[in-house]
Amino acid sequence: MTAERSDPAAQFSRQAEAYAASVTHAKDADLDIVEALADCRPGDRCLDIATGPGNVAFRLARKAALVVACDIAPGMLRVARRQARERGLANLRPVLAPGEALPFPSDAFDVVTCRIAPHHFRSVPGFLSEVARCLRPGGRFVLEDSLAPASPETATFLEEVETLRDASHVHTLSHDEWMAAMADAGLSITAAQVFRKVHDFPPWIERTGLDRGAIDAIVARILAAPPEVTAGLFDLDGDRVLRLHDRKLILGAEV
Repeated sequence: MTAERSDPAAQFSRQAEAYAASVTHAKDADLDIVEALADCRPGDRCLDIATGPGNVAFRLARKAALVVACDIAPGMLRVARRQARERGLANLRPVLAPGEALPFPSDAFDVVTCRIAPHHFRSVPGFLSEVARCLRPGGRFVLEDSLAPASPETATFLEEVETLRDASHVHTLSHDEWMAAMADAGLSITAAQVFRKVHDFPPWIERTGLDRGAIDAIVARILAAPPEVTAGLFDLDGDRVLRLHDRKLILGAEV
């Protein structure tokens, strides 16, 4: 592991263009679900946490009065700013900030969103506490993140693969862990569904900038795993890994 890869802000800055080009991040149908649950209205002040290249923020900005797009990676914010300018979205404001320590006053936003990011956070409880603090009473929170498989063996194996692939990965929560964390933060769930996302394996494994030796080692680990662990998770063809089947939990909530 290089020093840069151990620094999430530097790592995601380096990967910003790859994430902007990623079909599963920029164009998949889960974006439509997040946008619908956010139910953004004229006059709304919105916050998109861990915005990355801005995929959710752009959807919100088409209707909201203001969208604050925050991220820890300056490179991601540069891409988001550029793409907002290209789309003519003058109401999007990039802010450098972590999800666990938001530099905004309490009750500041009508809508808060966070898509496919909390598995990178050091403290999910801290993040959810900040969401609850910054969201006005009756405001809307929409969360999407990876969901751990129900089988403990499969969940442990996928966590290992995710960590080998991406040094910034921390933990993928289970359904029960998410329910408990939301309740502890005082967030009442109004909608819940699981979205099944399919990743072509080569771009998924290459997006984090691993060298060929590291990629080959992960592929070998997947091929050597018991079939009952990889079944339903990876599509294999001989010595090739073709696809990853990934479940995302999408939640709507309010304070």
